Amino acid sequence: MELHQVPSVDGDAHPDGPTLLLSDDDVRRSCDMAAVVDAVEAALHDAPGPQLALPPRSYAAVEGTFLRVMPAIMGRAGVLGLKMLHGSFERGVRYLVVLCDLKTGAVTGVLDAAYLTAARTGATSGVATRHLAREDAETVGVLGAGLEAETNLAAVAAVRPVARVKVFSPRPARRADFAARMGAALGLDVVPVDTARAAVTGADVVVAATNTGAGGPVALRGEWIEPGQHVVSIGSTMPSRREIDVATFARAGAVVFDAPAGTVAAESGDVLAWRERDDAAATAVPTLTQLLAGEVPGRRRADDVTVFKSIGAATQDLAAAVAVCERARARAIGTPVRGLADLKTF
Repeated sequence: MELHQVPSVDGDAHPDGPTLLLSDDDVRRSCDMAAVVDAVEAALHDAPGPQLALPPRSYAAVEGTFLRVMPAIMGRAGVLGLKMLHGSFERGVRYLVVLCDLKTGAVTGVLDAAYLTAARTGATSGVATRHLAREDAETVGVLGAGLEAETNLAAVAAVRPVARVKVFSPRPARRADFAARMGAALGLDVVPVDTARAAVTGADVVVAATNTGAGGPVALRGEWIEPGQHVVSIGSTMPSRREIDVATFARAGAVVFDAPAGTVAAESGDVLAWRERDDAAATAVPTLTQLLAGEVPGRRRADDVTVFKSIGAATQDLAAAVAVCERARARAIGTPVRGLADLKTF
């Protein structure tokens, strides 16, 4: 696969054929993390311009419910579409991705995007880890034991020779279950530890994938960070939420975001707090796309600390969805439906 180009959907999109409906279980069965990492990396090589339209995401809310819509047009892949999510943190959130053929407008795929979102988040972290972590990184410290922690660990293991993992969750049963399940799934030595600091100590890659709430303590403190570590933070995607402290950013020799700094600062409480302390540094952070293009340096020395902060983008969702749909079609997974969104002419 050429990394400068999103995997082609020619011959796979079936613009005149049925729409492929994929349930969450279908998506899980069709998701190969290594392939999704490559697909997301390919998509990230395109910056907004002639081949990529990435408008600002829309957000609406009434009491008790929010709606977020994230559209994109990916000309090189021949795909346009959107992800929508709605619900609340109290009762849960529903996710949906719609894929369309760029030339015909036909709806080629409709995917439950609960697992897909976690997979693309992990895949994006995998891309960042591939280009920022030390080549010999083999020990991972994981903060969090939920779905995002699973997919981020799987992605890191897809791009580095991981042998040992330490996981912390405030709930002992959760971290023990994560260790047993992910150890078996990935064939790794995964052990639960009693404190967040114990997970960080001695790790080459630190993954923070938590749901720390507003007003509470952060999950990762900069004073715990050791030379040479690569830090991934995918929590704190709301202004009121925190996952890592300002000292974590200050320790870094290189910080990279997956979206423009202004966008990340508007959505991440971590970056808002950093911006209040050091506006110049927080607003000058490059994107992963710039790193892949060679416009900015990444890791300069083995003992550099690198930090990747992710809030997600529709290009990641669509690239992951294309990869999943291609594998689903090849394996006859999913439900084909005809006559959905037929063409209306004027």
